[in-house]
Amino acid sequence: MTEDSSGAIRSVERAAALIQAIADAGKAGSRLTDLAVTTGLSKTTVHRLLGTLVKLDWVELDETTSTYVLGLPLVGIGMAASDRHGFTSLAAPHLNRIAELTGDTVYLTVKAGAQAVCVDRVVGTYPIRTITTHIGERRMLGSCAGSLALLAWSEADEVDRLLTSMPGTQASGSALPDPAILPELIQRSRVTGYTQAPTTLVPGAEGIGVPVLDASGMAVAAFSVEAITARLSEPRRSHVVGWMKREAAVFTQRLQQLDRTSNEGTVRRLMQPGTT
Repeated sequence: MTEDSSGAIRSVERAAALIQAIADAGKAGSRLTDLAVTTGLSKTTVHRLLGTLVKLDWVELDETTSTYVLGLPLVGIGMAASDRHGFTSLAAPHLNRIAELTGDTVYLTVKAGAQAVCVDRVVGTYPIRTITTHIGERRMLGSCAGSLALLAWSEADEVDRLLTSMPGTQASGSALPDPAILPELIQRSRVTGYTQAPTTLVPGAEGIGVPVLDASGMAVAAFSVEAITARLSEPRRSHVVGWMKREAAVFTQRLQQLDRTSNEGTVRRLMQPGTT
């Protein structure tokens, strides 16, 4: 083994130790000083590694408390691991019921900064299937029905900030949302209680999304169905929306039973393997 390769292995081992220490700290997170003590690394080394992990979005810094917490993109990387008692297994019965009722592809997404992460998917039985996103894949908020639900049911100042930071134009055939129409779509969604948006990656397809809300009425996750446009026209659309809203409401109640102040922190905790 060369000196360079052994140094790279040590860096990976140290980064893994940091991630494990942050995970062990739970939703409260951990400060740089505490991480140095826990891992036995110098503060300089910890600071350098944390800087890289933050750039990758694997770790997030809560600037109000100066603590580090795990980033949601790690969810996508860890989807190959068993999640017997976590967030996705709690949501699985609801996804399966929606897929059974609609026959279409159903997605579960959660928010990761300005993006939405697909953490689970159930493919329906209808012969024409609309599959645009794989488990672990990320899309910008507002680019599809599920991510639009996460955006529409966010705090007003967060919505304004995200809309301001989005690119000014949408490339043809891209998966980016069109900032010119997002405010109207958000307003319409809040009135109807669901999102409806064309699927930019598959011509002739549409999606419907409903939020899974926390105790304050903000979205912590979203259910979405994608299908060919003809399957989401009225009167069928109303039936699909009703089924999705019902499952989202029951799932919301389940989360609040586990944590009366359920929020994004609850989702993060439940994303950790072995958490009940």
